[in-house]
Amino acid sequence: MNKIFKISTLSLGLVALLNVAGANAQQAKGFTLTGELTGVKDGDKILLIRSTDQNTSDTLSQTVKGGKFVLKGVIKNGAEFFSIRMENKRLRYNAFLDNSNMTLKANADDFTESVITGSIAHEDHLKYSAAVAPLMSTMRALNKEYSDAKKAGNTEKLAAISKQFDELEGEQTKLTDNFIKNNPQSYYTPYLIFKGDVEPTTTLPLYNALSAAVKKSTYGLQLKARLDALAKVAIGVKAPNFSAQTPEGLTLSLDEVVAKGKYTLIDFWASWCSPCRQENPNLVAAFEKFHDKGLNVLGVSLDKPTAASAWKKAIADDKLTWYQISDLQYWQSPMVKLYAVRGIPHSVLVDAKGIIVAKDLRGKALHDKLAELMK
Repeated sequence: MNKIFKISTLSLGLVALLNVAGANAQQAKGFTLTGELTGVKDGDKILLIRSTDQNTSDTLSQTVKGGKFVLKGVIKNGAEFFSIRMENKRLRYNAFLDNSNMTLKANADDFTESVITGSIAHEDHLKYSAAVAPLMSTMRALNKEYSDAKKAGNTEKLAAISKQFDELEGEQTKLTDNFIKNNPQSYYTPYLIFKGDVEPTTTLPLYNALSAAVKKSTYGLQLKARLDALAKVAIGVKAPNFSAQTPEGLTLSLDEVVAKGKYTLIDFWASWCSPCRQENPNLVAAFEKFHDKGLNVLGVSLDKPTAASAWKKAIADDKLTWYQISDLQYWQSPMVKLYAVRGIPHSVLVDAKGIIVAKDLRGKALHDKLAELMK
């Protein structure tokens, strides 16, 4: 099942990119992006944009003359994702740029067909994207089928589609793992690791295999920071306690729920999260099957401050009969930071002592793990 991810804050702004003089110029040889555009007139501006967080960005611009432009700068830590578009136009092209001599050929009216050459990092991005494109296309079609089946109340169809999603995700995981293991020197690799399911026990060896230069890149540094945060909620660690309000307005803590069963599944979700809602029938089935054997579930909603009604309606519509809490603070919830949650659905399974025994179990994997633990 897909996840919905929080937009990550990118470290190390475009100050270095915009200032190529002095010390910054000495840190890297810098890049040159030479462009040839159709569909433009002299005086039009092209923008190179790097998001710094969810609300702000750094921008480098250049005026086009004769359909050509040259942008120069320094990407301080190796390579990063940028958006390229014309001023006052919304269509853009996302590119993974590095400190190389690069060329761009594009139609200003449709940047989706742009061609960039000269960036090894971008070539790696395109290589991986082409490999997973058929799977992503199938997943998009299945999302439509799932929505139609949900409207029709076809539970058998919903279960079948969920199984297909799990199989497709398995194929995507294999493709991703192969790329990561075969490209430890690529600036694109830590980005690919970072945007997936990072878990210290499995991800630390992948990080350790990266080249020294890649570890010092923007996404290498982000990956290391995330591994450090996740180490505090890794498998084998005591799950940090937290509390929030139930739909009825009562305060309920994790420790209270853990004390009532043999195993507790902490389920981070939200009413607005389609992948979460798609996984809920599987979670309902697991709860019905294992609750009498000692399984409890604590739903932790990342709904927004104005979405209390939507949260409660989703609980009723999806027939979620287990414990539910939320502080209705969306991604700003302290529980998100405490558990280093970056995407949902996200689950953490703890035993009767509150020790984390598994994470992100979905589909058949959830049933298999619970059967193993409760046999």
